[in-house]
Amino acid sequence: MYQIVGHRGAPRQAPENTMLSFKRAIDIGVDWIEFDLRKTKDGVLVVIHDEKVDRTTNGEGMIRDMTLEGLQGLDAGDGQRIPSLAEVIALAKGRVGMDMEIKEAGTEEDVVDAILRSDIKSSCMVSSFILDSVKLVKEMDSGITTAAIMDKMPDDPRHCLDMLSGMRADAVMLSKKIATPPFVGQIRRQGLKVGIWNADTLDEIEKFAAMDPYYLCSNYPERLVEFRQVHAVI
Repeated sequence: MYQIVGHRGAPRQAPENTMLSFKRAIDIGVDWIEFDLRKTKDGVLVVIHDEKVDRTTNGEGMIRDMTLEGLQGLDAGDGQRIPSLAEVIALAKGRVGMDMEIKEAGTEEDVVDAILRSDIKSSCMVSSFILDSVKLVKEMDSGITTAAIMDKMPDDPRHCLDMLSGMRADAVMLSKKIATPPFVGQIRRQGLKVGIWNADTLDEIEKFAAMDPYYLCSNYPERLVEFRQVHAVI
């Protein structure tokens, strides 16, 4: 059955992309935590989704214009702060897999360096909407699992999947908006693993679990854990 991915941790139990959110996801029993990466003004990889801090903290401004110290002085909700990639790796290493989403082109080398320095190549995945980033990471280290993220159906699915195979991507992470049994089957026949995000309601979990994805992602990972426990083959 599917591998459970906590989207930004467990964001309905704690502020998204914070250490508390990741701790909650780990305690819930996820197989993976998913999080987003951006770079600060002083060149540090931090975990935050938006290019600005406005939505998720009590501050304002662009990530790229702020130092790590400045960012970590902000409140990311419930007294949490924006974590660095190094902090998240220290928490998750040896406990769960890490799906690192590259949000900005130009950070690929730093991400790969962090993975290799931390010796987590076998328990991480680098994903992105930016196909050039997916390609670059695999070129830098062929042993790192990579995934292309899609939220729109390609005009020519066959050509798109051939291109992903050509760049040696390992998986495709599909928005639930475009996840259909025929497309999932087509991806699988191409030799790529399939992930689906985000299955949040029970109806969605039942629908997408029936497509037998390798990864199933949710903002409510506790629901995926419960569903898998109930439906596990004994």
